[in-house]
Amino acid sequence: MLKTETWRAIDISLECEHEYANPFLDVDIFGEFQGPNGESIKLYGFWDGGTRWLIRFAPTCAGIWTYKTYASDGRSAFETTGTIECVPYSGSLDIYKHGFLKVGPQARYLVYNDNTPFFWLGDTHWTFVTEERFDESNCPLYESQFKACVDKRVRQKFTVYQSNFRDGKDYHMFGRYFEYLVDTENGLLPDLELFHNNVDPKMKYIADAGLVHAVGFSWGSAILKCGVERYKLLAKYLVARYGAYPIIWTLAGELPGYSRKDRDAIVDAWREVALEVERIDGYNNLQSVHLATDRPLPNIYQGEKWYDFAMSQAGHGDYDMFYTMYTDFRRDYPACPLVESEGFYEGARSNEMHPRTITDDMMRRLAYTVMQCGGCGYTYGCNGVWELQWEAGVGGIGWGDMAWWDGLDLPGADQLTIFREFYESVDWHTLRPVNFVAHGFSFTERNDLLGRPLFTANDDMSIVVGYFSQKSAKAATITTLPYKSYLVRWFDPKTGEYTTVDADARPVKGRWSLPMNRSLFAASPEDKVLVLTANK
Repeated sequence: MLKTETWRAIDISLECEHEYANPFLDVDIFGEFQGPNGESIKLYGFWDGGTRWLIRFAPTCAGIWTYKTYASDGRSAFETTGTIECVPYSGSLDIYKHGFLKVGPQARYLVYNDNTPFFWLGDTHWTFVTEERFDESNCPLYESQFKACVDKRVRQKFTVYQSNFRDGKDYHMFGRYFEYLVDTENGLLPDLELFHNNVDPKMKYIADAGLVHAVGFSWGSAILKCGVERYKLLAKYLVARYGAYPIIWTLAGELPGYSRKDRDAIVDAWREVALEVERIDGYNNLQSVHLATDRPLPNIYQGEKWYDFAMSQAGHGDYDMFYTMYTDFRRDYPACPLVESEGFYEGARSNEMHPRTITDDMMRRLAYTVMQCGGCGYTYGCNGVWELQWEAGVGGIGWGDMAWWDGLDLPGADQLTIFREFYESVDWHTLRPVNFVAHGFSFTERNDLLGRPLFTANDDMSIVVGYFSQKSAKAATITTLPYKSYLVRWFDPKTGEYTTVDADARPVKGRWSLPMNRSLFAASPEDKVLVLTANK
């Protein structure tokens, strides 16, 4: 009897001596799994070379599972039955303690399978296959570039590893692409050397580290050159091979692209791939799309059954950075949770008319804005790591030239650890955007990320959070406060330290006015967070 833990993948190996002209295209392999409480999961298997096929399965609850396997062509070699003993997960990783992800209550945020809120804190590694090296390092501090990046982000309490397989036949945008399916005289076959020696160990390492892997198949416009059918076949194979790991399918990058002429064709083509993923993924893993930088956010798949949440791309500069790009989206699409998936790569050059180096302050400001405007997570990116640059100034892609190990140590990632810890301390999933009277603000300023404070509160107003940049460090009045007394503190998002404003603030007719002390902005001049907690 096979044995594993809840939500931990196990492989069922099948052997068939029949010589298929194309073992990838000529036969489909299936496994049907029955759980102790009536659970039923149907999975596709995948060809792994020679006469070997695998079905990768992760049980969703403890107990005895039974299974049967079979093939689309009815060959008896694939017909097996068996049992799997699943015991409760004994480790400390949240994704296996609580289960894979789904959309949470009222579609405001994501949750684990047991409905525990999931805080999305991602790190960007777009070229994890083409550039990131598993068994090499050119920095004496680390034996492996790949493991160093993953391990550090885990220590910093990141929860998501964001990447892209970057498949593309003769397609080049922002660096190299690989062909996962290669042409043979009998049709396409998976490049098993690429999978065995490169992709497999990385995918398993990410899963074993407890990170959720948000991964796309390619960049959006590649489908026009490589074809819909190719990406449907690739998606089918990748879902079979990796769908039993903690994963989110993010389809493709920069959708719908920036060409009016090709927009509809790109959107329609990738929809077919998304529907194929929806059809074959036995775990119904979350699906989304890495969006382009359109303002407002591109409305391309909202409301479609397979599209679970939105991944904004704010871009890499302060242009068009109105807080309303988030609040308007949540107003217009309340059934679609929102994360910021790409904005302000720290240490990189901004994509503006007058480029400048993006600082930790700029990045942090965007992260807090997302959460204060109803978002449910933020994906970090930094020079040297997002494009996996091996050496400083050599072979860089786009806006940065920093070596990966220097990018790995930029200060913004540690500040995002503070960011996550802060929001979890105030039960972030209970907070909603609210509006209060803010004195002395001009609401017509172009840059609303800087120009006004942003408030959230829970339903009973026992917790109120206000985010202030230095530019918005002006008096404000908070209303509808039902409790007699509040603890009022400033929180420094750069250091994680609190400063008490008033331990016994007494609202008058539900109103309390903020006494603004600009000296509080001296240590961290960019921003502060105001926190009111009811003294119950």
